[in-house]
Amino acid sequence: MISVSAPDGKQSEAYIATTALFLIFGSSAKEDKVFLRLPATWRDLWTEFAEAKKEKLDEADRASIRSIRDMVREKRDQELEDGVLIKGAFKNRGSARTLENGDESIGDKASRPTLAPEIYQRIWLEKANTQSYQTMLVSSVRFSPFVANKP
Repeated sequence: MISVSAPDGKQSEAYIATTALFLIFGSSAKEDKVFLRLPATWRDLWTEFAEAKKEKLDEADRASIRSIRDMVREKRDQELEDGVLIKGAFKNRGSARTLENGDESIGDKASRPTLAPEIYQRIWLEKANTQSYQTMLVSSVRFSPFVANKP
């Protein structure tokens, strides 16, 4: 009763009854209009309780969003450190070959030089041995619909 003044016993009982009613029906969507039967003073108290509850829930949501953002930033930074390719890394990837080929056209696939198969195998082994690839491999196998998942 620090913030609400109740000079007599009846008002104290009404305050406690309104508080109990809010605790019972305040989160029920089925009984969301129950407070309309209260006198105006106690409807205002109900509204204050509802606003305080909403602010508390909103703060909890903001805190969880902050933690999710931090996890995403941390994961992104880790991937950058591990050398994982991002979509932006694929932009203009044909420009290096264009410079090598000189005046050959980009659309002429027959005239493009191809690398030896050993070079492709070496590139694949380097990528497959990274920690981020191994993590992705384990998680994709674990959640694959084609693999029998055991708890």
